[in-house]
Amino acid sequence: MNKLYAQLLLLCFPFFLNAQGIDVPVTAKSKINFSGMLQTQFNYSLDDDIDITGRHHTGTERFSHNSFSVKRARIQINAAITDRINAVMLVNFGDFTGNPQNKVLENAYIKYSINDYVNFQFGQFRPQFGQEDNYPVDFVRSIDYSNQYYLFGANSWQSFQIGASYFGEIKNSTVPIKYSIGIFNGNNRNQITDNDDGKIVPARLVFGLGKGTLLGLSGGAGRNMGQKIWAYGADVDYKKQLNEKWNVEFVSEFKQGVNSVAYFEQTDPVIPISRYVMRGVYVQPNVGYSFKNVRLKNLEFAVRYEYLDADFKLAGNSRQSYIPMVSASFAEAYAVRVQLGFMMDRYERNIPNTTQYDANRIICQVQARF
Repeated sequence: MNKLYAQLLLLCFPFFLNAQGIDVPVTAKSKINFSGMLQTQFNYSLDDDIDITGRHHTGTERFSHNSFSVKRARIQINAAITDRINAVMLVNFGDFTGNPQNKVLENAYIKYSINDYVNFQFGQFRPQFGQEDNYPVDFVRSIDYSNQYYLFGANSWQSFQIGASYFGEIKNSTVPIKYSIGIFNGNNRNQITDNDDGKIVPARLVFGLGKGTLLGLSGGAGRNMGQKIWAYGADVDYKKQLNEKWNVEFVSEFKQGVNSVAYFEQTDPVIPISRYVMRGVYVQPNVGYSFKNVRLKNLEFAVRYEYLDADFKLAGNSRQSYIPMVSASFAEAYAVRVQLGFMMDRYERNIPNTTQYDANRIICQVQARF
């Protein structure tokens, strides 16, 4: 809770100063932009013994089969300090609805740009280790990021991490290339101090293969509490505008790496960490139809299939997810969006009283960006 109070105090500090009549000097050329996003959900479990989180229950305890929730309530500040230096902060107040420890603060970084080829970033942000790192969640073509994204995020390869990176792109070539390499603590977000000398080094290349097709390759290595860890992946993103109204997109991604979280969960691990390996793949076709209607801008139909096993070499329990979804946008660039999805999870074997159990849920999500 002390960390939480410190974050809130830091966020409100300028307002306290203003209330005391103290002027805080700001560079005359600074341009500060505020933006936000609100994402709400209604979850409904179709199974009598499964709650809204997907957890199975065999006892007599009471639990909810349906519930409204605030998934995300984000505020972002982007300050252009000079023509080359930007500072960005992003907080998610939706984390207060659960356990906010080591959450709330998401982005907090400084970016220094020299040109298209040379850019640096320092602070807390998402490493480039997959296509899902390239766009905010309000642009995701499904209800949420993939299960793979969250598992590899827990192992420090994706999601918000603390460190530094170098990135850029070569535009004027036969095959355009985007590249990035970084070094991170590997302790996930909002960890003020590092718990060991180990670091992770993720790298990524994205090749433009003709109009509308991108091929991404990711790889990384590092150390966690003295143990060697690694991960790699590949992804393909294809987009095509068929005509004035119809467009299609196909996204697919594969990743594999050491599951250090599963290894360190063992009280006295005797099996080497190299045997704790996670693997995931998903494909997601998306079809969009645009309207000239003043209110309704477009409709999209998507289906995501995902296979994920957090420990496939040992006692793994593979999970297959099927998520058909329809979404309607009532403003440009998903500024106002309503989504309806049907989430079906199927496990290799069901484990009672856990979330590793076959489940069926309906999710309605409404978002607004401003």
